[in-house]
Amino acid sequence: MRGIIIKYSAIFVASLVLAGCGGGLFTPDKPLTEDEVLLGQEGRVLWESRLQYIKIVNSDIPGVINEHPEALTSEEMRTVLGALYVSEGSVLLGKKENPLFSRGELQILSTALSSGLGQAGTDEDVNFVMIGTHVGFLAKEPKTNTGRVFISGGRLNIIFGLIHEEYREKDKLTGQQIDRRIHPLVPGTRKFDSKPPIRIALDKGQAYYLDPETGKERTDWIVMDIATVLATAKERNGGANSGLVSPELLEDVARSKQATGNLRHDVSNIKEIIFELRDEIDRLNQQIEDLKTKP
Repeated sequence: MRGIIIKYSAIFVASLVLAGCGGGLFTPDKPLTEDEVLLGQEGRVLWESRLQYIKIVNSDIPGVINEHPEALTSEEMRTVLGALYVSEGSVLLGKKENPLFSRGELQILSTALSSGLGQAGTDEDVNFVMIGTHVGFLAKEPKTNTGRVFISGGRLNIIFGLIHEEYREKDKLTGQQIDRRIHPLVPGTRKFDSKPPIRIALDKGQAYYLDPETGKERTDWIVMDIATVLATAKERNGGANSGLVSPELLEDVARSKQATGNLRHDVSNIKEIIFELRDEIDRLNQQIEDLKTKP
């Protein structure tokens, strides 16, 4: 049984990171140290801050047998979750891959999920609702991720309810406060596909769950082979030398590489758009000149 370690200062700091998400006090989240997050907290509620939470719940379908408790360290969990990217973009700049979880989300999720899966029974899952700052069209903006997590078939399963859903406190049309009792932020369920508009960009060791009843892939359900994901991350981060570097630094390097690639992609698309506009302007100028020469 894991020891109960509750540091009140840690609770305060960890809560402040994402406390504004969902309470009108939204501030950019930032990475925390391991000691600044709840460590090994026992109980069904692993972490909670206003609308956000991570907690152990009963499985949504009776008779489910998960492979819990599962011994997965917070460092391993951070690497596995950090390997998840989403494909998103705009008509103007095209699609690109961005990290699914922000640094603040990763820090809290990796610790709480590791603890939760180590405490959960075979008939229990770990649900989460998180709001973090993510890349938007012009600037960073709050987005919501929700999910149901469990171990089955030796793999980490995440059923998403929301993926990078724009977080709003007020309705865009009416300007009225959104009542979250009527419109809650809910995790995914085994019962049906939530069909999130934004999809996970699959990588090695990641796959969509294949529904045995329909024979179709679930767009909201990701199955991850933990060993493959960890091995892939180690290989990409320098193999044996990666053990000398903290997971946070390796994560920063990976995100910087991805951000650089996205920037190059955007610049390339912008250049192409500029060239097309120049051609269109030249064509219009020629039409104007032709009209001038007509009697």
